[in-house]
Amino acid sequence: MPTLKSPDRGWALLSMGAALIVLVYITTWGSSLIQDWNARQNWLRSATQASRFTQAVKSYTGRYYDTLLSTAPVTVTPSMLKNTGFLEQGFNETNDYGQQYLATVVRNPSQNNQLQALVYTQNGNPLPFMAMDQIAVSINSGMGGYINTAGTVTGARGGWSAPLQTFNANTTPGHIAALLTTDDLGASRAESDRLYRFAVNGKPDLNTMHTSIDMGGNDLNNTGNVNAANGNFSSNVTANGTVTGQDVNARGNMSAGSNITANGDIRSNSGWLITRDGKGWLDEAHGGGFYMSDNDWVRAVNDKSIYTGGQLQGGTVRSNGRLSTGDVLQLDGVNNPGADCGPNGLVSRDWSGGILSCKDGKWVGMKSSGQYGDLGYITGQYNGYNGQPYTITVYATGGASTVHRQIGDGDCSNTYDLVGYAGGKFVAQAHDNNTGWAKAGFISFQVPANTSYSIVSNPLPEYGCSPGAFNGFIYQ
Repeated sequence: MPTLKSPDRGWALLSMGAALIVLVYITTWGSSLIQDWNARQNWLRSATQASRFTQAVKSYTGRYYDTLLSTAPVTVTPSMLKNTGFLEQGFNETNDYGQQYLATVVRNPSQNNQLQALVYTQNGNPLPFMAMDQIAVSINSGMGGYINTAGTVTGARGGWSAPLQTFNANTTPGHIAALLTTDDLGASRAESDRLYRFAVNGKPDLNTMHTSIDMGGNDLNNTGNVNAANGNFSSNVTANGTVTGQDVNARGNMSAGSNITANGDIRSNSGWLITRDGKGWLDEAHGGGFYMSDNDWVRAVNDKSIYTGGQLQGGTVRSNGRLSTGDVLQLDGVNNPGADCGPNGLVSRDWSGGILSCKDGKWVGMKSSGQYGDLGYITGQYNGYNGQPYTITVYATGGASTVHRQIGDGDCSNTYDLVGYAGGKFVAQAHDNNTGWAKAGFISFQVPANTSYSIVSNPLPEYGCSPGAFNGFIYQ
């Protein structure tokens, strides 16, 4: 079979090889573009991260300007910014190259009462110049820069430079930086002192007061909730709904059109708990309490009983019903028998504890128990007086003559004589004139209250046998 020759076969192979070379070149060039794009995205992300940290340092300095001014130089760390709320808790403290963010706040050498600051990175992997320059250009808070020469910080595209020692900073080439000028921090200080009417995203401090506000006597109108630790009012507090708070202090009056409910105690330091219209205090659970319905009496609600383990004292205590005691009745008042009293029916006691009753206007003793009293051994006559408010009984024994004289076959000493008188009246007598043997007599008689009495012994006076002797007793 004859072979056909193709004059164009060599050109086809050549074209295919050229196409492959172009494809390899395009692939390599495209890969380089992608790598470059990824690198620039990383640089942009680092610039954004550095901008956020720089803005947080700026706000922090504005808030604590005076404190930082008095303690400068001060190193500001991410932890300090997080703890004070100027930096988010999830903020990564290193960039994609492992470099750590720091800032130093120092006094401006030319204006010693003003501050300036430098944000910079430390440690990690050093960046190439192109990366540092691109990041510095993209930093949008403060003035972006980098450290390309040891000991010097340089602005983006060489726009400015300063010695690191000016800022008390310590880092090495290959790191990024941002300068916060005196003007930046001064504006932040003023911004921190300004209260914004509207919320500013990411800047809650602009809506926060850091000192007292004086309204100059003007009103706060159309507010929502008022949240406060304490409320001090020099005049009235008026609310159509519920007033809820920790403490409420009023220098004037507080009025309520309805009830006031407290979960704890209600105290008055120097005033009274005053009620009106016959109201007082009521225990809701048990239905007892106190009130007044007239000008004289404090009354128990619902006629409740009053109980105390202590004392009840008053000028007078009256019981409309029975008066009873679980112990004894103690009478502290002491009166004297026979003294005036009134009204009849009163009960008291004498100094010895004897019960006294007010009868016929006089204190009279009780005779439920008595005792004997010795009048002594008496010769001739005994005169006494019953000063008690009750009747006493008088006793006399003996009455024998004290004279030894013979009479016939006997003696005077064998005779006796006893005579009793009460109120001057003869009431009792005993005598025996037999002189033959010895003997003794006995008499007794009663003496009314407040009455005099006498006992007389006068045996055979006509024979000279007088006086006689006797022993006297009383029972009272």
